[in-house]
Amino acid sequence: MVVKHNLKIGIAAILCIVCFDACSNQKNDAFTNEDWLSLAIKTEKYIQQSKYHSDVGVTWRVMPDSIDSKGDNSLYSGSPGIVLFYLELHKASANPFYLEEAKLGADYLINTLHDSIYLPNEVGLYTGLAGLGFTFTEVYKSTNDHKYHEAAIDIVNLLELSAIQSENGIHWGFMTDIVYGSSGIGLFLQYIAEELKSSQADSLSILVANELLEIAIESPSGLRWKMSPYYDRFMDNFSHGTSGVAYFLSQTYLKTKNQKYLDAAISAAELLDSVSNDKGYIPHHLPGGEDLYYLNWCHGPAGTSRLFYSLYVATKDEDWLNKMKQTADHLMEEGIHEHQTDGYWNNVGKCCGAAGVAEYYFWLYTITGNMEYLEYSATMTDQLIMSSTEVDDYLKWTHAENRSSPGNVAAQTGLMQGSAGIGLWFLHLYAHINQSKNLITLPDKPQVK
Repeated sequence: MVVKHNLKIGIAAILCIVCFDACSNQKNDAFTNEDWLSLAIKTEKYIQQSKYHSDVGVTWRVMPDSIDSKGDNSLYSGSPGIVLFYLELHKASANPFYLEEAKLGADYLINTLHDSIYLPNEVGLYTGLAGLGFTFTEVYKSTNDHKYHEAAIDIVNLLELSAIQSENGIHWGFMTDIVYGSSGIGLFLQYIAEELKSSQADSLSILVANELLEIAIESPSGLRWKMSPYYDRFMDNFSHGTSGVAYFLSQTYLKTKNQKYLDAAISAAELLDSVSNDKGYIPHHLPGGEDLYYLNWCHGPAGTSRLFYSLYVATKDEDWLNKMKQTADHLMEEGIHEHQTDGYWNNVGKCCGAAGVAEYYFWLYTITGNMEYLEYSATMTDQLIMSSTEVDDYLKWTHAENRSSPGNVAAQTGLMQGSAGIGLWFLHLYAHINQSKNLITLPDKPQVK
């Protein structure tokens, strides 16, 4: 029998996550360590429904309820995100089964790699090689099995092989963004340079940054980038536009201390100011989308604030923090936990919905200490749990991936639109209530300094 899941957490309970000393004696509180782990395990059981064996190993269907659904090798919606979820679940539970599942998935991804040049839409952080490389590195860190280390270095080699050389840098096709293009790949290369001490990856990341500087579009208000020069509009928010590119450049400054990268990132932030409304929201696209405001990671404050925080870390200028807080305060006033907007539809995922907003406000709390942000994270997590469907002993979430087709709903298993991302959020909360660090932090999320 299918029933709507009715577990609801209280705000007072979630406060225990970061107020552990005050709540540590409340052993009988309904909000216990096991609650979050239990939710994650129930989430995993739905992912198990999608597992299948192919000629080259084990993978998972993106949409288990569809008989036509296939596997996917992208970090955004496919097996890499599920592998990362299993790594985090193993850390939380110490159950060796979950680590074995992660290894099976990673082995399948290795077996499907080819020693060849990859097309531009096959190399991105969320769409291709860079996402695979991140996943292999995380598996290596959890297993110490050198074959995953080798696979991650192979990804760097494949990226170099597939790159197009220009006078001052490199690129893959013409995509500049976090999801498909150079900015996301550059963040992955910086991650590999640090985690695996790869000088090759470090050098490549600098070439990526230099190329992005070369192709910046200058305007009286500041620097700007299109997702591709062949697009007829700007998408200035995080996933496909100016703020994502500028975030990568600000991170490049933090690693190199070369002022040109910081200057470019600040110039881009000034451009964003010129197109934002009085709440700090930046239109989804221009021209033509002046009144359409997304509210999450992809095209909204949850993503774009990452640039402002990175600039705060780089400059120690409190104005960047104030800019983040201004937009976050206005977003709470929207009441999206109770109703939808044109840019916040029936989606609960990490990219566009409740899981992403909940994570955003928790992150803001860790930066600012503002309890209102923590409380709103709890509110959005309540909404997330209440929107689940429980079937026997597993949980799933059925929602619309795309705003333009809200009636096209499905339950997915992946990171940004499905169960793996939601499960990771539950495990993030489980780690905090136990005063430990969560294992998985994606390359485009800044560490709190």
